Amino acid sequence: MIAYKDLLLLLFLAHSCAQTEHQLATTTSTTATTTTATTATTTTASTIEAAIIATVVTPVVKPSGEAETTTTATTTTTTTTTTTTTQQPILATTSDVPEYLRNCFYAEEELCLNWHQTQTDSQNGSETAETGENVAPISTAIETDNQTSSQVVNQEMNRDNNSCQCREHPIKAGSWYCCNIPNISMISSCSNISKWTNLHVRNLTASTLDLSNSIYRSLHSLAMTNGNISQLINSFPRHSKIRCLDFSNNDIVEIERRAVKDVPHLEFFGISNNLLSRVPNRNQNKNVALDISGNMRMLCEPLNEIIYTDSFIFVNPERSFCLYNATHKWFNSTDLVSVKQLESIKKCGTKCPNIPNYGNCSCNIYNIMIIQNDQSKTVCNVDCSNLGLIELPPQLPDNTFTLNISNNRISSLGDHFHTNPTYCNIVKLDADNNRISSIYEFEGTKFIEHFQRLYMRNNSLSKIPEYFLNNALMDTDGRRIYLAENRLQCDCNSAKTLQNWLKERSTDIPDYMDIRCRNLPQSVIELQESKLCQSPPDWTDYIYYLIAAEVILLLALITKVSYDYWVFKTAGYLPWPASKMPKLPCDWLCES
Repeated sequence: MIAYKDLLLLLFLAHSCAQTEHQLATTTSTTATTTTATTATTTTASTIEAAIIATVVTPVVKPSGEAETTTTATTTTTTTTTTTTTQQPILATTSDVPEYLRNCFYAEEELCLNWHQTQTDSQNGSETAETGENVAPISTAIETDNQTSSQVVNQEMNRDNNSCQCREHPIKAGSWYCCNIPNISMISSCSNISKWTNLHVRNLTASTLDLSNSIYRSLHSLAMTNGNISQLINSFPRHSKIRCLDFSNNDIVEIERRAVKDVPHLEFFGISNNLLSRVPNRNQNKNVALDISGNMRMLCEPLNEIIYTDSFIFVNPERSFCLYNATHKWFNSTDLVSVKQLESIKKCGTKCPNIPNYGNCSCNIYNIMIIQNDQSKTVCNVDCSNLGLIELPPQLPDNTFTLNISNNRISSLGDHFHTNPTYCNIVKLDADNNRISSIYEFEGTKFIEHFQRLYMRNNSLSKIPEYFLNNALMDTDGRRIYLAENRLQCDCNSAKTLQNWLKERSTDIPDYMDIRCRNLPQSVIELQESKLCQSPPDWTDYIYYLIAAEVILLLALITKVSYDYWVFKTAGYLPWPASKMPKLPCDWLCES
């Protein structure tokens, strides 16, 4: 009897060991299959489906005493799968972020893309742990998966507007993010909002957003991007802690003028890619970086005031444009001007020449030139007239297009137009009423290549270099040179060449009739070639008279000799002058 009981006990133990080994092998196979399915899938939904199928493929029939162990193993497998497919966000290193964005927080887009799937995974894991049931049949698993997909599609519509719909960032503590928010109450209903440091809201839909809401009081970084917001009303609470503020990529049309007036620590204000026409008033902190790129309705006039008062530091000024209204003679046009060009307004004022012992020049923006393929250029007008200067200013502001040095005592232009880079953009030079004696200094300069107006009236010019002025005025339209009241040294060449050249260039030199001569009481255009082109008296002028006299004397001599010879032949004696002449040694030849 004892032997029979011992035999039954041994058989039962052997069966239990075999069943345990089978269970371990099955569990191992299930885990391996689940891991393979997880690696092959990229989304959380497909991972869960693979885990369910892998578990169902190898069903195990266990004794009732082993149900708890099996449930634990299955739950562990599902948890491992979910952990494997969760994509951890990658934060940018400090060296990759510009200085003005160091205190800004932006949640990764993947966190919003996986928002509902992560919540579904969490719910499925909880339901599995609570039921404690064994693995469901295949049909039941597929039906559950279809229900889960339907819940994901309709979950956005079924969210409670009065419940918190924000989550904490998985890496950066105190930083929260919200996705696809149709109502601001989904943020304000969060219980621990007073402990938040950073907040990034993606795709917020709100016609108006009240900036005085208390939910922003504790934030250091606030970003509401890629949404549909029309207007920002009111202003942030006084002494707000916000350092980074970003409302980019919305449809904002208007922002309260005092919106950021009382945010003393603000470092970055991003309002790019909106529909704004002007920016809010400046902040107490003058080192605020402002990004307005992509606002194609922005007006230039209010931006000029901001630049002039150092209100903001513009980010991407070369890609930020504003509307400039240009009034032309026959029509009005609206052109886009880059903020980079508008910033030269400040340079025009701060770099205005200050000449010791003479005074200060005045500088202002005269106009904005719209130049093809270069967007636009500001025209800085520098006025140094009536200062008693004896030479040109050593430095000019950037983009100086017009320079007025009239009514001074300047006698020479020097080499400024050759070597000084601040003179290379000048297209209009007003140098009337000075003592300039020559304009040869313009030869070979950029000024003579692209100038539009040159005023040199009432100076001390003695000659006009028509040879290089002719090249400068050739094939051009609209250039003008004014030379009236200059007294030139007139000569025959002036009557022959200069006078004709002035008549040919009468359109380019409108006051050519008022150019006078210093050595003659008349203007250049009145010169007469017949009077000026005569040589002074010389002995060579009497050479013809001498030759004529010599010819006459020669004829008289021949006539006298011929007469004496005739007398001698007819009368036999020589004339009285010849008879009184002494005889010469050679006369014997004649006597013989």
